[in-house]
Amino acid sequence: MQSTSEITWSASPTEPRLTIVRQDGDVIELAFMVTEDLFQLQGHFPGEPVLPGVAQVDWAVKFARRYLGMTGDIARLGQLKFSQLIVGGSHIGLNLDWQREAGRLHFSYHKGEEVCSSGFFELTSP
Repeated sequence: MQSTSEITWSASPTEPRLTIVRQDGDVIELAFMVTEDLFQLQGHFPGEPVLPGVAQVDWAVKFARRYLGMTGDIARLGQLKFSQLIVGGSHIGLNLDWQREAGRLHFSYHKGEEVCSSGFFELTSP
């Protein structure tokens, strides 16, 4: 494995190209491919790129703010589970369920019917 100092970082996309599969109010399903040129895969891991969990959490928040109008500061992250690696080249679905009144966002990443990761955020003010 390369050390951080041996990795050459390059400018590359920080988000996948998204497709909205369906949206019903505050629930949305997005689809994308984890292309191996994504910045988050650089150095994680050379020769076997894996999408880091922190990137999955970041994208869930970012896309909920963008597509569902979620606002407020994150107060709590709960029931975070990473059950399946998301590797470069994977076709992934992301389900976001914004429970506006409760100030809670549930998210799950999946490959077909298989859940890769899931969890929820609670916000300080919905």
